[in-house]
Order: sequence, then structure tokens, then C-alpha cells
Amino acid sequence: MKKYLKTALLISLSFAVYITSTPIFADTAKEPLIVKVRAFRGTALSTDDAKEYKYQVLKLILEKTEKTDGPFKIQAPQQEVPQARDFEMVKQGYVDVILTATSPEREKELHPIRIPFEKGLYGYHIFIINESDQPKFSAVRTLDDLRKLWAGTNTIWPENKIFRANGLNVVATAGYRELFTMLKERRFDYFPRTAAEPWRELVDMNIPGLVVEKDLLIYYPVPGYIFTSKNNLKLADRLERGLRMAIADGSFDKMFYNNIYMKEALERGNMKNRRLFKLEDDSLSAETPLNDKKLWYTP
Repeated sequence: MKKYLKTALLISLSFAVYITSTPIFADTAKEPLIVKVRAFRGTALSTDDAKEYKYQVLKLILEKTEKTDGPFKIQAPQQEVPQARDFEMVKQGYVDVILTATSPEREKELHPIRIPFEKGLYGYHIFIINESDQPKFSAVRTLDDLRKLWAGTNTIWPENKIFRANGLNVVATAGYRELFTMLKERRFDYFPRTAAEPWRELVDMNIPGLVVEKDLLIYYPVPGYIFTSKNNLKLADRLERGLRMAIADGSFDKMFYNNIYMKEALERGNMKNRRLFKLEDDSLSAETPLNDKKLWYTP
């Protein structure tokens, strides 16, 4: 009887070791994880390099966890979703993930992965101005000088509140294209854009007389986060693990600095030679990884 029990115990222990060790590597034969995103690429409406960069980030970090978590497929709708509906789509499960600049409201509504997927480049702002106004901006030496001018922005963009909180004058509207027309009509003095945006936008808008300002740079921390719904924490865990792996092995920085969109921002922005004005943003979460220098770009 004792011999029988001993044999049974050995079999039981062997089975326990087997079932606890098999999940180390995922079953590559299983169906791929479908990750639904807002339109990034492959449609007539979303072929620009900014969206392509987001696609490459997501693809890289999912690849990092493919051995442990299994295959994946990124799936985008054929029709681009209006930006105002993005967060509601994620909350309702129609979209699994969104990559965008954070805000206190966004972090309350969704689950943020608090690692800036664009190394904080969203925080650097360069202006679009009327070409004849360049001497006025070249004369700006202090933040108080800048407070005498008026910025144009969108009512729902985070910079609207941040600029006001720092004493900068703001004209806000609900539109985007309208802001270029308003600037041309001199209803405000400058249109602050994130570092990679202004040159491409001027080409798209083709409004004579509008140019990129040459001397000034505004900065405040604006981490771009990957967001999932609060009900999709399994995906969030995989994405965070993959992103940390890509940062640790250098593949994330390699992608970032070689991406055409980011290279253009860093080269054309000439940020090292601009006069930098730092703004305060008291709304940032205490969990923002501001002290982890390897996560952030610094001119």
C-alpha cells in the first residue's frame, strides 16, 4: 500500500511540474490576439508618418512578447474614427488601444501605460506664425514677453488649459483647420504645434504667408501614453511588458531615432538652438515617471 501511495505521489508531482512549467512559452499554434486600433495605415485617410510611427511602436512591443504571449494581429477600421469619439470607442470595446497625449481626464477614463511612447516629444512646441511677424518673435526674451502675444488653440486640447494656467493669452476654437485661417487673419499671433507637426501642416494647408517661427520653443511635460480600457488589463500588461523590453534592449530607441517622422522633428526643429521657455503643469499625475531620464528626450 505504501509503495502504491509513493508511486501515485510521484506521478502527481510530475504532473504538477508539467502544468506549471508549460505556460512559459505560449502555444504558437493558437489563434492570434486581435488588437483593434483606430485607423493607422492601409486606408486612404491614414497614411501619414505620425500614424505610421504609432503603428510601428505597437507592432514592436507586441513582437517582444510574442514568444511568451502568442501571435497577434493589429486590426484597423477601414474608416477613420473622429478623434472626439476615440476614448468612448475604447471604453465601449470597439477599439482596444489608443496612443495619444495624456491628460488627467484621459487617465481617469482609461488605463494608461505610463511610459511615453514618443519620449516626451509632444511636450516641445514650435510656432506657426505670419512670416512678417518673425521680428516680433525674435525680440521675445522672457516668458513675460511671450505673455504679451496671443496663442491660438483648440478648446479640447490640453495645451489650452496649460497655457492659460501659465499666464499666456489664448484664443480657443472648436476647429482645427479654422485655426490656420484665424492666424492668417491675425486673430491671434501664433499657433503652437508639437515639434514634428508645423512643416507638414503648412504643406497640407498651403496658405501663403504662414511659416514656422525660427527662434522660440515652449516645453512642458506631455507624455504620450498607450491607453486601454480599464476592463482590458491583460492587454495592458502585455503592452507594458513589451515596451519595457524594447527600451531595455535598445530596440525602442533605435526605432525612435530612425523613424522618418521623429528624425524630421529633431533635425528641422533645431531645438538645441532655440530659446526655451518651460511651463508648469500641476495637473500631471504623481505617477508620471518624470525622474526616469531614459524615458525622455532632452535637446
